[in-house]
Amino acid sequence: MKNFLKLFAVILVITFTTESFAQNFGVKAGLNLSNMVIKGDDYSVANPKMNLGFNLGVTAEFPINPMFSFETGLMLNTKGFKIDETILGETVEAKAKTNIFYLDIPLTAKIGFDVGGAKIYALAGPYVGFGLSGKVKGEGTIFRYNSEYDRRG
Repeated sequence: MKNFLKLFAVILVITFTTESFAQNFGVKAGLNLSNMVIKGDDYSVANPKMNLGFNLGVTAEFPINPMFSFETGLMLNTKGFKIDETILGETVEAKAKTNIFYLDIPLTAKIGFDVGGAKIYALAGPYVGFGLSGKVKGEGTIFRYNSEYDRRG
């Protein structure tokens, strides 16, 4: 975390000490298709399905030169997954849906290229995410063929 803060401070200093261009502020919104990989010592869920969500936020772009800029903002994202599985043959059936709300702060470098009157952008960089809240809905069925059940850990 200390290295991240040092890097952020250096980027901030570079942004404020370079030639001053006009800052751009904007709003972003869109759809989010999220998924997760679930693995443990004794199990793994083979095919969690994508969860449809949204993202919404504000952005600020700080140009460093006409081709290169730094972009950041605050984004509210939904992430999660769906499970509709039969686990352990026909012994356990599970259905679940997980929705998690995140506040993400992207820290991206942006390069723009003019190509025949159109502008193409390439963005790269990390983001910091804070989990705000989450909700899990699920149901399951367990079939027991044996009256004796022994779970040893």
